[in-house]
Amino acid sequence: MNVKGRSIILTSFLAVLILFLIMKLVGSEDVTDALRTASPAIIALAIPIYLISWPLRGMRYQRILMQSGYKYDLNFLIGCIALSQSANVILPARIGDITRAYLLKKMKNVQLTIALSSLAVERIFDILAIALIGTLSLVCIRGLLIDQWITNVLAFAGLLLTVTFILLILSLKIRTKIGGVVMGFVREIARVSTNPGAFLTILVGSLLVWLVDTITCFVILNAFSEPISRSMIPLVFLAIAVGNLTKIFPITPGAIGTYEGALTIIFSFGGIDPAIGLVAAGIDHLVKNSVTLILGRAYISHFGLSWTRLVEVNQE
Repeated sequence: MNVKGRSIILTSFLAVLILFLIMKLVGSEDVTDALRTASPAIIALAIPIYLISWPLRGMRYQRILMQSGYKYDLNFLIGCIALSQSANVILPARIGDITRAYLLKKMKNVQLTIALSSLAVERIFDILAIALIGTLSLVCIRGLLIDQWITNVLAFAGLLLTVTFILLILSLKIRTKIGGVVMGFVREIARVSTNPGAFLTILVGSLLVWLVDTITCFVILNAFSEPISRSMIPLVFLAIAVGNLTKIFPITPGAIGTYEGALTIIFSFGGIDPAIGLVAAGIDHLVKNSVTLILGRAYISHFGLSWTRLVEVNQE
């Protein structure tokens, strides 16, 4: 077994271990009882809601690529995103993102530098949108007792973004052939990130993507015997923001375990029973990952590819 194979097994075991420990802390019987009260009909309603985020993701990525002079069919781009996100569900450290660069290069002959920089731009705007949502949520729920680590996570994201944009602006002024490939990569990112019109459009698109993601979670939370009120929406926004910011350091495939842990803790600040919070977080993650994998399976057939080949690409 190669190093990548051992890494997948190790990180998958870690994900299971984290979930097991959280369940033991919350109480296995309470978790089972909470699961029994979940309404399948309401959970099913969350699926078409989450599906709305996919054309939004495709349109955002379409806008990013247009800044580099490339314009492709929305369906093709949604397929690229679905396959790369599917790989991220299975593989650790978000190395599934390489899949999208591979598809753009193989199927549309997009330069590798542009393919990778477009991914970096998408990630930057994801973090920016999530950090904004999380910060606004903290303002709205300032009456609740929130642990310092949550504020620290948001502050770190803000600092990371600030440093990133400063470096991008400075890179536009650099005129050197040293590290030409690297500088070309950075300038492609800066081209989008420092263009006011593109910046605003992509930021709005990112906010819409995470709005749908949050609404999906809110619907699932209301599938239990103790539905939550609209006043708790800011708390759900905060939970989704922090849960996804933990993916910056993905120690398990698809952030399984760490995502559930973050959401359960934040839900508890609003008085949501930890057992319900954990089950809701688990179902939320399961729904989103399942939709992603189903879309990935559909598009891999549509593109005439195989999972084996994509896994090999990510391991190379």
